[in-house]
Amino acid sequence: MIPHDLHHFFVGQHVFVTGASGFIGSHVASLLVKTGAHVRAFTRSTKERRDSSIDWVEGDLLRRDSIDAATKDCRYVFHVAGDYRFWARDPREIFANNVQGTINLLEAAKRRGVEKIVCTSTTGILEPGTLDRLASEGRLASPSQFKGPYKRSKFRSYLEVKQRADAGWPIVTTLPTAPIGPHDVRPTPTGMIVVAFLNGRIPLLARTGLNFVDVRHCALGHLLSMARGKSGERYLLGGINLWLCDFLKYVESYARYRTPRFYAPHWLSFLTACASETAAQVWPNWTPFVTRESVQMSRGPHFSSNAKAENELGYLPTSSVDRAIYDAVEDFVARGLAPVAAGRFCSARGRRRFFRKASRHRADPKLAAALSRHS
Repeated sequence: MIPHDLHHFFVGQHVFVTGASGFIGSHVASLLVKTGAHVRAFTRSTKERRDSSIDWVEGDLLRRDSIDAATKDCRYVFHVAGDYRFWARDPREIFANNVQGTINLLEAAKRRGVEKIVCTSTTGILEPGTLDRLASEGRLASPSQFKGPYKRSKFRSYLEVKQRADAGWPIVTTLPTAPIGPHDVRPTPTGMIVVAFLNGRIPLLARTGLNFVDVRHCALGHLLSMARGKSGERYLLGGINLWLCDFLKYVESYARYRTPRFYAPHWLSFLTACASETAAQVWPNWTPFVTRESVQMSRGPHFSSNAKAENELGYLPTSSVDRAIYDAVEDFVARGLAPVAAGRFCSARGRRRFFRKASRHRADPKLAAALSRHS
């Protein structure tokens, strides 16, 4: 449910959104439409448009002229677009999209006199959170901790944003955790965990944990950041902290496969990633199913706290990912990314079965203890 003050804040306003054909961005744009805003969505191809109530504009963040034209008469800007890949044959593509694309957008917004900007970054730029010390907005990671192009590019992009915010530009930064839910088109690395498990491609576990958030609550957090956030601040938008094995117990309700019992040693995961990336360099049609950056990330948990966003924005995500997982699986099945067998649970009977099983998981003493400590 959208808070009443957001309707009042956005109604009748012209709002520019990048990444509106992507995962988080599509939900941000949809929520804005519901508030009564006039949404102008920036995308590389208007063929990707899904919502006829949105004004779709074709352009490229690396072309300054197209951004200048698209931001005309817009009062607010949501820069949600990002190159969310852990690997590319040419890593310079990731840096160009995430760093130079952000610079171009910020400069265009400044020239157009935009009143306020919300830039989407990632919790990956923060010091990783553990069981005893949850990640928070106040602790940035050191550059030496970034082993791959994605996090390095997002950190450099954030520094560009921070430099301008420190100079007085009206910019708020959001830090989403691991979103899950419907319309994960590509899908994102988080969605790939679900897709891989449903297709029986996770034989071993990694000793890692993430903060999972319903993408719709994350999108609402973006609107709250625009309406209530303080310029120059960054806000972590998360949901619930879960170990990977516990997260897969929820997904297991849809799968033909059980959650693995054994863990992959780090050296095996790293060698697999090296082989997968090497194969991708040799064969153009090959996409690495595991990357060195993702293996590096899986060496420990990435748990985080929403305390600041809750206190300053009134951001209140649900304490469960049941519905988000259900909707994600239903969407993956509909698009042929998951086996049809998983789709047999996408019915009234299946929903009852799924939520009963999810309730039993929450009743498990070990899982219940984890949820109570980190939700």
